[in-house]
Amino acid sequence: MVRHLVGIALSLSACSLVIDVSSAGGQAFSPGPTAREPEITATGRGETHLAPTFGVVMIGVTTRSGTAAEAATQNGAKVASTLAALRQAGVAAEDLTNQGYSIEQAYEDNGRRRGGFTARNTIRARVNNVDQVGKIIDAAVSGGAGEISSVQFGATNIEEARRAAMTEAVKQARIDAAVLATAAGGTLGRLITLSSSSSIPSGYGAFQLDAAVLTSGMSVPTVISPRELTVSAQALGRWEFVPGASR
Repeated sequence: MVRHLVGIALSLSACSLVIDVSSAGGQAFSPGPTAREPEITATGRGETHLAPTFGVVMIGVTTRSGTAAEAATQNGAKVASTLAALRQAGVAAEDLTNQGYSIEQAYEDNGRRRGGFTARNTIRARVNNVDQVGKIIDAAVSGGAGEISSVQFGATNIEEARRAAMTEAVKQARIDAAVLATAAGGTLGRLITLSSSSSIPSGYGAFQLDAAVLTSGMSVPTVISPRELTVSAQALGRWEFVPGASR
């Protein structure tokens, strides 16, 4: 009787062993990842050029005096005369805004403290006729301004130009993708992804003035010739590649 039970136990143990081996073998032969479908990736670039339609002049008024109150009073008087000269030259009141104001201890160029205080006021003037920018600069200097930090140019239709550049970039990307597909012996399939980016000139086209503008003398009008604005865009697209018929 004892021998019979031992034989049954051995048989069950062997059966259990077979099941474990079968399970381990199933894990070892699981299918791997499928191959990726062929794709075509291409980039395109588009540009739009347009003439500026307005200008922005940054004007600085600086005064220095023994006390902060005196410096502020003198600065206020100069700012008032500068604004009056700008309005007389044709700049609308709503196109004149204050971009910064400060009163601080005066220092030498080497960083050493000196007596007195300096008051600074920065005026932003939008000029809606780019041909009048030079005239506005002369008016600001005549009114009491001592600094023209920069002149920037922009265009009211800048967004329209940006969209046109993006459209051209996408067209170029698709043309290049089709050329690649044909060269590889197939055709271009459906669009998978498409992304784009665009760039607008910094400050809508900054134009830094030379210091000579302020020292050339008011007898000669200041002439500013704005350059053409360039808006660019880039596009990145991915398409399916459809292989040609096998030969």
